[in-house]
This record gives sequence, structure tokens and C-alpha cells, in this order.
Amino acid sequence: MFALLLAVGLQGCQSANIHVVAPHLDAQQRQQLSNSFAKQQLKVEFADEVVAPADFAEASITMSPTFYDFALLGRVHDALRQLGYQRIDELRFAQQKHFYRNDHIGVYLLPPQEQRLPLYVESENCHPYRTLMFKADGHWQLDDFVSASKQGLWQRQGERVILTTNEQERSEMRYQLTTRNTHLGERPAHELRPQQVTEQALNCTFVAISM
Repeated sequence: MFALLLAVGLQGCQSANIHVVAPHLDAQQRQQLSNSFAKQQLKVEFADEVVAPADFAEASITMSPTFYDFALLGRVHDALRQLGYQRIDELRFAQQKHFYRNDHIGVYLLPPQEQRLPLYVESENCHPYRTLMFKADGHWQLDDFVSASKQGLWQRQGERVILTTNEQERSEMRYQLTTRNTHLGERPAHELRPQQVTEQALNCTFVAISM
């Protein structure tokens, strides 16, 4: 968890700086987004260093509780609807510790839930211990802190997770939302189990427990 604190600033007739968090969008999609906002006379900045909370909706607008430029918010909604986002959440109370000052707002765009994975999962009963990171831009990285990192591209299709290494070796894992017993009791957990694995470092069960 971290706090995102953005400085005060103005952009001419635009009363708030608009920070877009959407690392999964490619260059063409980003240009389409910028063009849609430009039609509303709005300028956006992409904040790729910000990690979007996994439980946010596909489209969310985060702002200060004291932000009341409803005309600007309406233009943001219009720009997003032109891109196909029909459900847009408005968040005013720093959900997941994402804080915005009064003249800054954040626009978070995420893939559908059935296409998402947790940022990190860790091995369960594997030696050596290893972690698997799923970046929002579609890349994965596996580290066992002994040998060199392994990397590639990932794609989720419902319960199927396909991982392709940089050497074009393809592995498949099964994702499910389950539970694990912890010192705090039973907790929800994301689980990945190997199905058809060519990269042996992935031949492990990986888990992320929601505490």
C-alpha cells in the first residue's frame, strides 16, 4: 500500500489535472483516449508509475472529497463513454490509499475482472521459494532469488492463464479464487496451479492471500 500525493496545479480553463492510470493500454489505445478527452477540451497525463488497486472497477474516477467541479466531471464521463465505458465509479475518500488534492483527479482504467491477476503470487511448498509477478502491461517475471529471473508475456482467459517465455515456450496454469487458513482465520486467496508446463520453474502452485 502506498499514498499517492499529487501537487496543486492549474491548466488554464481546465480546473484539474487529470492523471490516467491504465498501463495495459497500448500506444494506439492511449492516443484514442487522449483524442476522446481532447474533444471535451481536456488534457490528460499518463501515470504509469502508479499501481491500480485490483478491486477497482473497469473505469473509476478518484478525487478529493472537496472536489465539486461537476461540469468537468461530466466531460470526463462523456470522454470515457465515447471509449465504451458505461459504468464509471466516482471515489472520493482515498480508497486503497490513493489520495488526490482538490485540483487533481485520477482516472483508473482496468481490464475486466475475468482478465485480471494479482500483481504478485508466491510459491507454496516449492523449493527454492519463488515469486511470480503479473504486470498490468501483460508481462510476467519469475524470481527464485538463486538463478536469473525468467520473463515473458501472460494472458488470462477465464480460469486459463497462458504464460509464454521470451524464448516462446508456452505454459498453461489454472486460476481459481479459493481460501487459505491464516493466523487471522480463513482468508480469500488467488491460486494458480500448473496444468501444461514447459518452463519447469513454473511447475509450482502459486498463491496470493488477501489479508
